[in-house]
Amino acid sequence: MKRLSRFGHFREWSISTRLSLWYSLSILILLGAFASITYINFHLSIHSDFDQHLRHETNLLLPVLTLESSDPRFETATALNSTAYETTGIYATYIRLISPDSRILESSPNFVDLESLSINLPGEPEETTMSREWGDTPLRTLYHPLIAQDGSLRGWLEVSGFEWTVHQQLDWLARTYLVGILVSTMLAFVGGYLLARRALRPVDEITRAAKDIRATDLGARLPTRFGVNDEITRLAETINDLLGRLEESIKREHRFISNATHELLTPLTTLRGELDLARTERVDQETLEVLNLALDDIDRMGHIIRSLLTLSRVERLTSLPCESVNVGAICEEHLERFRDRAEVDAVEMKLSSEPDIFIIADPVHVGTVIDNLIDNALKYTPRGGSVHITVEADRKDVRISVEDTGHGFTTDTAERMFDRFFRADDTNIQTMSGSGLGLAIARAIARAYGGDISGRSRGLGMGSTLEVVFPRGGPA
Repeated sequence: MKRLSRFGHFREWSISTRLSLWYSLSILILLGAFASITYINFHLSIHSDFDQHLRHETNLLLPVLTLESSDPRFETATALNSTAYETTGIYATYIRLISPDSRILESSPNFVDLESLSINLPGEPEETTMSREWGDTPLRTLYHPLIAQDGSLRGWLEVSGFEWTVHQQLDWLARTYLVGILVSTMLAFVGGYLLARRALRPVDEITRAAKDIRATDLGARLPTRFGVNDEITRLAETINDLLGRLEESIKREHRFISNATHELLTPLTTLRGELDLARTERVDQETLEVLNLALDDIDRMGHIIRSLLTLSRVERLTSLPCESVNVGAICEEHLERFRDRAEVDAVEMKLSSEPDIFIIADPVHVGTVIDNLIDNALKYTPRGGSVHITVEADRKDVRISVEDTGHGFTTDTAERMFDRFFRADDTNIQTMSGSGLGLAIARAIARAYGGDISGRSRGLGMGSTLEVVFPRGGPA
């Protein structure tokens, strides 16, 4: 689970950071592989060179060895062609003659006063080199088998030398590689991040421009002049083409809604007048009930048409009427309009507001939002319930919350409740009158003024809270 969580956090990092990390990791792996291969090859090569030195010393000693007796021995010290074995210290060559049963037959004088050196004879009679420790110093030893003319093994010639310079060079090379790889990886990360940021700078500009495009600014387009004609530029141009088509489609929709609502309102108004006139005539009770039902349907249709017209006008706003609005005062004013309805429904209503909270907006539009939120709360709050309106503010935003003790809603409903004509799939809600446009109008107005609206509920039957946010503004 921890690994999945870390991977999830990694996916939330910016593209520049992730590209830089992948680039640095690639550089680290490649340089690490290169350093490992070269280090191993250099290690083998330097050991091979040292082995050549030991073989050279061995070849100088073999001519002064005699195998005539049962045990091999040196003929005479003066007959030696090399005196390197007489040197002591880390530069010396140490020589021993060893019998097949690991007895030391003869050793060079420089073994005197030194700690004993273990004997590790090879298992087969063939020349062998090996590395080991003598005290705290690395030692390289060559074992050369001494074979008589009859093919019998008479002993071993052991030639050893200290490898301190070899290991010193290997340690220096390892430290150099390590520092070089770390520095190169850090430079690769910094350079890769700067290059990625530069290459992805158009993406940031496109993102900022896209965030500024709102329903009231359908003519806005993404920037496309970045000095290059690459994939990002072509993507921005394609999105601009899409925005153009969407703009035309939305304009056609708005024109249709506006024309249709105007055309529908006129005959509905005429029809309602005629039905009102018919009710004044002497008609029987059954006919009167039919006329009243028809008038209710006409009123409902008129409310839907007027709501559609309002929504269309709000979404087409290009120049927003603005003035300083005291949010607490306008909430109290519109709350009083619902007092009688709340008393009839036995619903308690109260307002909590901080003093002198202002926003820059149109008071008519703000009042429409408040009316829709209160109407929605009263509609779905049963008798004996309560509706609480709260106005709060911080340095940037003003929040108007309408909390009720009504039906509540699920998470799926919260994601769709502000869509046009949406009504929750619940029997109690479906039986109530409503067009499903009030919250859509409230959201359109809030977004037109740079705000937004949201809803939350703990579940069905547990009430709900609708909250609209406007940018804060000072008094006029």
